[in-house]
Amino acid sequence: MTLAAVRASEVKFQQLADSMPQIVWACHPDGSPYYYNRRWYELSGLPEDMRTEASWVRVLHPDDQQRCLDLWYESVRTGEPFQIEYRFKFPHIDEYRWYLGRALAVRDESGRITRWYGTSTDIHDAKRTEAALRASEERHRALAEALREADRRKDEFLAVLSHELRNPLAPIKNSLYVLSRATPGSERARRAERVIERQIEHMTRLIDDLLDVTRISRRKIQLRRTAVEMNELVRRTVEDHRSVFERSGVSLELTLADRPAWVDGDPTRLSQIVGNLLQNAAKFTGPGGWARASVTADETEVRVHIRDSGMGIEADMLPRLFSPFMQADTTLDRSRGGLGLGLALVKGLVELHGGHVHAASEGPNQGAEFEVRLPAIAAPASEAPSSAAPDRASLGRILVIEDNLDAAETLKDALELGDHEVCLAHSGPEGLATARAFRPDVVVCDIGLPGMDGYEVARAIRADPTQRATKLVALTGYASPEDRQRARDAGFDRHLGKPPDLDALLQMLDELVRARTSA
Repeated sequence: MTLAAVRASEVKFQQLADSMPQIVWACHPDGSPYYYNRRWYELSGLPEDMRTEASWVRVLHPDDQQRCLDLWYESVRTGEPFQIEYRFKFPHIDEYRWYLGRALAVRDESGRITRWYGTSTDIHDAKRTEAALRASEERHRALAEALREADRRKDEFLAVLSHELRNPLAPIKNSLYVLSRATPGSERARRAERVIERQIEHMTRLIDDLLDVTRISRRKIQLRRTAVEMNELVRRTVEDHRSVFERSGVSLELTLADRPAWVDGDPTRLSQIVGNLLQNAAKFTGPGGWARASVTADETEVRVHIRDSGMGIEADMLPRLFSPFMQADTTLDRSRGGLGLGLALVKGLVELHGGHVHAASEGPNQGAEFEVRLPAIAAPASEAPSSAAPDRASLGRILVIEDNLDAAETLKDALELGDHEVCLAHSGPEGLATARAFRPDVVVCDIGLPGMDGYEVARAIRADPTQRATKLVALTGYASPEDRQRARDAGFDRHLGKPPDLDALLQMLDELVRARTSA
């Protein structure tokens, strides 16, 4: 090719390059630039006679400079194609933008490099899209992993739930067998009765925990707040649980604050928090171990500590300890039992009170400590004197409407021990007819009844002018806040979940009978 032809080709190249949206450049065989197209000068704002290496290095990101130069001179040395991504920042642009740089060597007939032609293409938007896609993929991977983990934990929980609900059924069934054959009132019969009572309490606690976790997660738990003195509440709760520690062979110590420790909270739920932590300490501390409960307080905060010398907690378990269904005991025999809900309940209830809970352990077999921190309040201006427990009411007339024959008969026996006259009905229509004839002071009514449900029974009794003073108690397995509200709307005076605390039920009936008599 003649020199004139080469020059003509170069002019055509430059004319084409000036029309392109990319930066186009040309270099001598040694890599030094001798040409930039119009786009370069528009972006860089440099004079057109400035074609040194410094002109493009000065707009290159500092972190990219050495990498880019090393690769460029390696291509110049070897003749291999040049390709790299780097960042330019031009005077009229507020950010570094990503470019894809490419260059190829032009050779003569003998294979000798005569020049380099290169382009720099703005890929910033594509890079940003690529980064967003990567981030989205990471989020989807994390979400998929979280769903897999949730599914795994759900499967584990269902297996644990089946295990934990079946376990109490065996001793209950065995005890019923013993009761059917043992002499009534004998030690063997009493032992069987105690076993049944313990196992029913255990199953009730499991079901209550399940319901409470669900309500907390849906923000449907309503606290009945009052001023609570935590020294006294913790003292009572410790005494209530002391027998559990004695059966486990674990010593239990209590240290109270040297000042009143008042908080604004629901005493039942606060006691549940402390009780769950105490049960945890008893469960995971072996015979010969110890547990300590303490209360400390200052003007802004009340702190409850439960510490034990038990099996401790693995470091990787600590961050997940308060998640629902999280189990420290994963052995097949599940000798320590439970659904893994106790600590999740503690966390949810503490946070509902505006507080925080923290767990600490130095590792396996090093014990554990749980700290509950609650906002302190000033002591109430005056303390109402505690009322003594009421004397047992004189004979009251109680109608129990319950379609489960065993539940109805056993409840009748229990209420008659409280000196009440009790009559039974086993359906809604039968209950209404019996109420008209028996004229009870109080009707204890199930909700899920044949013929007509408990709500319909309550509305019918309230509509009868001769029975409007009759007190109504809903006794049901439907125990959500919505169920309680629906019972109130139907005319019930009180609402109890199954199975009831019979002492509490008897005290409630005493109050209602007195109120009915006064009316």
